[in-house]
Amino acid sequence: MPTFSIFGQTTKGKFILSGGTNLQFSSSNEEYVFSNSSSKTKQSSISFRPTMGYFVIDNLAIGLSGNFSTSTQEEKSFGKQISTSATIMSMAMYYFPMEGKIRPLLQIGAGYSSMAQKYTPLQQGSEDKRLYSGFTYNFGGGIAYFITENISFDFGVSYTNTNFKIK
Repeated sequence: MPTFSIFGQTTKGKFILSGGTNLQFSSSNEEYVFSNSSSKTKQSSISFRPTMGYFVIDNLAIGLSGNFSTSTQEEKSFGKQISTSATIMSMAMYYFPMEGKIRPLLQIGAGYSSMAQKYTPLQQGSEDKRLYSGFTYNFGGGIAYFITENISFDFGVSYTNTNFKIK
């Protein structure tokens, strides 16, 4: 997914501000073989990922990155589940020095995540609420395409791992 970055080049003493967002909706009809019945499922999710940092040396920024998301899954025969999560990580981002508008980049981060889940059954039963928290880390790479001296679109791939524990 592309992100949009605004910063004063990649030189020492400059700041970086970037972010990404995701909005998703889906719907499906499921047929259950064991009961010869079907049900309709709806899902939606939204997330926002801000990042800000400071270039401590040319091409290397350190700072904070976050991820805030919520998702809803509603299954017409069973109930509704809502998950909300927040992550805050320290991060380091390195832009490889190259001439031209395209520059490879690497990123790493580590921090803390928390998630709350709430399940509301459609018929009998009580609400189920659970809280999770844990250590999270990520790493990734990609390219930055500079459309001006101070603005780039960053395209890349990253991996994030979180080890949640029930609170």
